[in-house]
Amino acid sequence: MNMRVRTAFSILIAFGFTLCVVDRAFAQSKSFTPVEGSSLKAKIDNAVAAGRANAPGGRFWVAYQFEARPGVAVDFEIVDGNGGLYISDGTSVSFDSRYETRELGLFLLFETQRDLFTRAEVYNLKRTHEFSGYPVYWAGRVGNEESLSYLKTIIDSTAPETTRLADRAAFAIALHDDAQVESILTNLIRRPIAEPIRSRAIFWLGYTPESLAKNTFLTEIIRNDREWSEPRQQAMSALGMSRTAANLPTLENLYETMTSRDLRRGALSGIARNDNHDGAATYLIHIVSGEKDLELRKSAISGLGRIPGEKSLGALTNTLDSDPDVEMQKQAVRAIARRARDEAVPLLIRIARTHPKVPVRKQAIQLLGQTGDERAVALFTELLAK
Repeated sequence: MNMRVRTAFSILIAFGFTLCVVDRAFAQSKSFTPVEGSSLKAKIDNAVAAGRANAPGGRFWVAYQFEARPGVAVDFEIVDGNGGLYISDGTSVSFDSRYETRELGLFLLFETQRDLFTRAEVYNLKRTHEFSGYPVYWAGRVGNEESLSYLKTIIDSTAPETTRLADRAAFAIALHDDAQVESILTNLIRRPIAEPIRSRAIFWLGYTPESLAKNTFLTEIIRNDREWSEPRQQAMSALGMSRTAANLPTLENLYETMTSRDLRRGALSGIARNDNHDGAATYLIHIVSGEKDLELRKSAISGLGRIPGEKSLGALTNTLDSDPDVEMQKQAVRAIARRARDEAVPLLIRIARTHPKVPVRKQAIQLLGQTGDERAVALFTELLAK
């Protein structure tokens, strides 16, 4: 079977596949060793004691299931029409409710030689995992209050070994189906916690449900020139996840007032995702025509590829036909390739056949080769026959 690893976002953009929904959660959990206890802490302590005594190799997992929020997908499989299997990379999150993964577990790897947890992962319980061959001690389903409290203790730890654990703990917090998630992450960010944990918490805040208070808080971080560059960039990435039309003027203003190219590029990326497609396309077209920075113009062109509709498509074809810069024309080709296949493939074929500049034609041919479309195959057959 052809195995490819793609991020969840690129999978959903590029392919119209269906989620593999075989229910394996119960079957998989039967292979775990259950642990008892009056609380989550007691269960974890009992699991560690049992693992120390029985786990071969001195390594074992302690895991539990938490209440995952609806409408998000983590660590999932998609199968295409030819039987090819595509797996998300385990750190990406999709917000398409068709692919949601409600059966999620937190898995903590304990090493007896070091006498501590050294790794944390969020796994979809409906997927089969090998868990590196180590046994799993299972604490069962845990309520939000206990789970969130435990995850906060991981983040609060001052041990240097917990940096990776704290990042995954913040990720797990963002995935909980609980109204207090936003306030938990916001409070963590406001406290003097160490970098890079604070920056990662800012990023994961972007994964929480839409909120005016959250967007205002993220905007304050972006505008604060006393902040380090990393927290500001993570805040821009988090703010850009908001698709609400009400957020479009904020992103536009940030683009116009920030001096950092990275922050301005982040604003353009958020604008391209905005639900106000007409307004977003209008603004990006304005940047394409008026911005002096070539890299930012290219970012605006790339963003137009994400926006459906005739306005954005017209701007892309206009760039192809009239922009004097070959790099801008090639960027327009890449943007067209990101659109729906039935819209993109005919345009790419036309570009490959008729565009006057060889580098642009080559770009179109290269991207057609990645589509697997029969129309592209027919074109290649024709070109090879000449």
